[in-house]
Amino acid sequence: MAGKKGPMAPSSMHRDLGGGLILRRAREEDAEAVAAFNARVHRSSGDPSWRREPHRGIAAGTRDLMSGDHPRCDASDFTVVEETETGAIVSSACLIWQRFAYEGLEFDAGLPELVGTYPDYRRRGLVREQFEVLHRLSGERGHLMQAIAGIPFYYRQFGYEMAVYMGEGRRIYLQDVPGKADKAQGAHRSYRLRPAAASDAGFLSDLHRAGSGRYLVTSSRDEELWRYEVALRRL
Repeated sequence: MAGKKGPMAPSSMHRDLGGGLILRRAREEDAEAVAAFNARVHRSSGDPSWRREPHRGIAAGTRDLMSGDHPRCDASDFTVVEETETGAIVSSACLIWQRFAYEGLEFDAGLPELVGTYPDYRRRGLVREQFEVLHRLSGERGHLMQAIAGIPFYYRQFGYEMAVYMGEGRRIYLQDVPGKADKAQGAHRSYRLRPAAASDAGFLSDLHRAGSGRYLVTSSRDEELWRYEVALRRL
């Protein structure tokens, strides 16, 4: 299995884009600035987006990914475009290492995420410049493919095609959970709902693997990732 890191060190990529802007890999000390940027630029509705209340959940998620605690992403997996005069971040993206499976066969893949640019800096090719970096990193890390979630068909301009729909899933409602008296089995049964703990990571991983057998394409979630989700994630 290929590791998530490639041979290029975080400090080795520094590109002058002209117009007082540079493109570089992010560092740990950029976490708060990138979190604040993402909290303002990623919005679900309304305009102008950067003037509304910052999205706290997106900020927390960005800090998680850049903290060094996440098993599949850290600060060096982020790219930033910043103004040379002020040091302000005006565009950013990141690449999260993934394990995908096709009919049970697992392979490494890359997931570009948190792609955004402040409105005043759009249509300057800043995202395209960052995707060139993300594509190169994926190749260096042995990723067989990339997948991106976002506006359908928008990312065709960066080499992506619509493949599968997301957002579907299964739900279970409380009224569908068997009651204490299971007449069909002739026995009394009871259930307790509690938050998952780090000690449940192995069970969650096994359960996820068993459930994935229903689908053609899945994303693998091993014990380490489940332990992070239930015990270390801030969001």
